[in-house]
Formats: sequence, structure tokens, C-alpha cells
Amino acid sequence: MYRGRFGGPAEIGHVMKRLAIFLWLAAVTGCSPNPRIMNSAAETPVPVTSAPVEKSFDNDLESMRNADFKFILVFRKRDGEVLDPEDKAFINANTPADVNRRKLSDNGKAVIIGTNFPFLPGMIEKLTSRFVMEDHSKVDSGPLEVDPNAKASPSSSENR
Repeated sequence: MYRGRFGGPAEIGHVMKRLAIFLWLAAVTGCSPNPRIMNSAAETPVPVTSAPVEKSFDNDLESMRNADFKFILVFRKRDGEVLDPEDKAFINANTPADVNRRKLSDNGKAVIIGTNFPFLPGMIEKLTSRFVMEDHSKVDSGPLEVDPNAKASPSSSENR
């Protein structure tokens, strides 16, 4: 009986085991990083953290202008002190829900409000009864308060 070049089935299994061990060793040793190259790599310098940029009221106001809001209002306490939680809650309760941005600024002494929508009638009066208001709105922004339920004036086509 002819056994072939490698002998019987037992010898073929033995050869396959040796081949598998060889391939596994080659993969384990060949896929690891070269220690010489790893040790010679220059250390990456740790970046020096610069001092944090101090945000100022002017920067906050300018960011509202850059956001292109029609209406930009600043509210401060009449005594110039820091706004307390009750003051902030009052401002939130008396501004429309569709205000685009509110920003506490000037070390907590001012709230800057940026919006593209006018306030409801009476809101500005409530806010100015308690706070000093600075209006930094665009010149062509339109009225600051608008009643959404008021009828628009009739157009010239309706009068015909």
C-alpha cells in the first residue's frame, strides 16, 4: 500500500499542528511593536495650558450681536448687586418662552437676553418695575412688544 509523501493521516495531523504553532508564534512575535523604535520616540510635550480667557460683559454682548438677534436687552438690579435666584426666576417667568438666548453676565450682575421675537404686552413693564433695562436692539428691529391677538391694520386690497 502506498502511503504518499507524508506518510499516514497521523503524520499529516502532526505536520498541521506544527504549522499552526509556527504561524501563531510568528503572529505573536511579529505583531508587537519594535522596542527599539518605541524607546527612541521623542516624548510628546504636554501643552502648557494658557490662562482661561476672562469673559467680560462686552464679550457676552458682542456674542449676542454676532448671533444676529433683533432684540438684545440687558437687565440689572437697581442697586447694582448680583442677581439672586429669585431675580433670575422673575426674569425667566416674565420673558417669552421663545426667547432664543439668556446669558448671565458681568459676574452675575446682569442678564443679557437675545431674541428675534417681540415680547408680549406688559412684560417689559413688569421687568422694568424691578430691574434697570438697557436696550441694545437693532435699530430696524421693530416694536419691542407686540400683541399677537391684535388685528392687523386692513390692507389697501381689503378696502377696495
